[in-house]
Formats: sequence, C-alpha cells, structure tokens
Amino acid sequence: MNVNFETKEISVNGSSHYILLQTNDEEPSALVALTNVLLLSPSLSSFARNLINLVGSKRSVAMYELVETLANIGIQNPNGINTNINQLLQILPQLQNGLMVNPEFNGSFEDSVEISIFRLYSTGIVHGWIFDSARDPVASEHVSKYSYQEAQRIIVQSYDLMKLEQQQRLDAEQREIVEDATYLKSFLARSASQFTEYGLEHLKELLVERSFAVLYRNEHFYTLYKNNGELYTLVSDYAHKLNSDVVWKSLKSVNGSQDTYQTGSFIPATASNVTSAQNLTAEVSNPFGDDDHPNDGTAYDGGMSHLPQSSAPPAGQMEDDEELARMLQEEEDRVAADRMQGIALMQASHQQQQKKTEQKKSKRKSFFLGGKKNKNSNENVENSTLEGGNINNAIRENKKHKKKKSCIIM
Repeated sequence: MNVNFETKEISVNGSSHYILLQTNDEEPSALVALTNVLLLSPSLSSFARNLINLVGSKRSVAMYELVETLANIGIQNPNGINTNINQLLQILPQLQNGLMVNPEFNGSFEDSVEISIFRLYSTGIVHGWIFDSARDPVASEHVSKYSYQEAQRIIVQSYDLMKLEQQQRLDAEQREIVEDATYLKSFLARSASQFTEYGLEHLKELLVERSFAVLYRNEHFYTLYKNNGELYTLVSDYAHKLNSDVVWKSLKSVNGSQDTYQTGSFIPATASNVTSAQNLTAEVSNPFGDDDHPNDGTAYDGGMSHLPQSSAPPAGQMEDDEELARMLQEEEDRVAADRMQGIALMQASHQQQQKKTEQKKSKRKSFFLGGKKNKNSNENVENSTLEGGNINNAIRENKKHKKKKSCIIM
C-alpha cells in the first residue's frame, strides 16, 4: 500500500509534539488515531520512543515505515510477549481503512482481533453510542443487551416473524424478538449519528483527567483527550496542516453545534486561522456530521459560528441559525435511519431467498441419500489472535449490565 502520512508539529500546553495527519483523501482512520495516542501520551512515551523519533524526524512517513515501527514496539510490550510479528505486519495496515469493530449499546465493544490491537498498545477504545438505562429502564432491557451487529440481525428476524404474528403463531421467544426489534428501531432512529447525550456524559466520567483514548463513531476513529473535565478530539485533518494554532476540537454536543476549534493551550482559535485552513480545500468535513451533505453554508459550519469574530451576527440570527442546525441534524438522522431500515429490509429479502434455496437443496440431498438426514454440524472456527490466544482470552472488564465500564486508558 503506497500511502504517505504528512506530519505536523503542535504545542500542547507548552510542550512540543509531532503528530500524523490523515491522508488528504481518506476518512479519519484507526491507524492515525492510535498512532497519535502513542505520540502524545506521556505515560507511553518510553514505550513509543522509536515511533516518536520516526515521526519527529520526517515531513512525511511512509506506510511501510509506520507499520514496521508499530510492529516492533508492539512485540516489545509486555502485553505482546507471544505476538506473531508477521501477523501484526498484516493486520496493522488494515487499521488505515476497513477496520471493523462492533460497538455494544452498554458502552463496550464485542471482543475481537481488532479490539485486541488496542490492548496490545495499552490504548483504550471508547464510543458514545449508549442507551440511557436510568432514563428508561424498561426500554433499556430491550436495547442495552445488544451490539450494533446483533441489533441488525434481530431487526431482520423481526420482519419474518411479523408475518407469523399476524397469524398469532409466535411463541414467547419469537414475541421477545419482535418486541426487542421495535425498541431497537426506535433507538437507532433517534441516534443515527451513533452518539447520544448520555454517551457523551459517560465518556466524560470514563476518562480520567489528561488521558487519551481512541474514539469510535460512524466508522471513523479520533484521538480523544480529556482536559479540565472537558473532551477534545485532535484535529488531524490535512486541511489544517499549516495552522499551528488549530490543534483541538471541543466535543460538547452530539450534533456538533457547540463544538469549537481550540489551540494547543485549549483556547478558542481565531476565525482567521480557521478560515485560512478551510480555504485550502473545497470543503472541510465536520467529523461528527453527515458526509452526504456538503458544507455549503446551510448545514453545520465546522464550529465557525462560535469563533471570536470582529462583528458578531444579531442575537436573533444566531437563534435562527441554531434552530436551523437542529432541524438539519434531525433531517440527517431521519435519512440515516431510513437508510438503515432499507438495508435491513434488503437483508430480510435476501435471507428469505437463501432459505428457499437451501430448502430446495435439502430436498435434493435427502432424495439422493435415500431419505436419510444430513447430520453435518457447524464447526466452530477458531479466530486467530496476536498473542497465541492470550489477547482474545483477556478478561473483559466491561459487563453488559453495568452502567459504567472500565477500560485501559493511558
């Protein structure tokens, strides 16, 4: 993979650091987010010394250099005693694009080889797609026990079961699936941005002061930091390469309407600095917005409305803008929810077609076998792990019915 990452020097509370920038044509990736945690976290500086030296000595870093350095420091971590470096060299490039993780609506993730990568580097991965169980305990029983992928499966199953429901032929387990699907569809429609107000507050409580983690949202990954009780994401957009004053973006709202660009000292950046960065590209994406809607001035403005300016708009106009932003976000959420429901319907149709095909094959097979049943059973496929089983078998501290989850955050 012929990919090069530009570097940028930033100052965080007076301390100089070099970070990686996202490539100009890629969405925020797990590889860049994880690397920047290792570059910035004081508690990981000795562990990541070779990585810090590599990024600090170059204007751009090639993918192969980055992967080799990460692999070498990974096997030196006590967590990676049994790590297979060849396997690591194959997996790490996948963090740049196509990394699949499965968030659970209680605040944790389904354990997987992908999640084990973050444990290998002593870095926490978090998300804010969490159901508020205290606000609605009844609905929580139907939602919080599921992951996103499980929710999709349940919703697909419910479409088949609804036909039986009309004929009053559902058993107790099937009725539970239909009921769960109803609550799940409602939750997904109301949280199409994959972030909730409760999830935001949960993250504030979860991260300790001045700690780093990788934030997952909408299949994107961000370097997350907590400072003075507030959350910030590292601005690693290529468009801000030349702006040393633009370092952080506050994370204060679910729809991004209250988020602002900040300097390395966590002071709001000036409008001129941010404007010059936006002029570098035709469009600067809102990390928590809908990429299907261009930033044409009618949608979310990337935090510009909250930056200090020489002439502020009238109060009435600001209120109208905020109301417009809320309406646009609601519309984006509705479109996203409709998209997810459409996908679920297509999956249900495909599943029905597969069942019919399998039934036909089964009839043919029973005929050739003289009516005997085929006793072949599904075999469990053992997932490969980076530590010969140690990583995948690590004790998961996040329990599905706990309101707060613990994770390693350095």
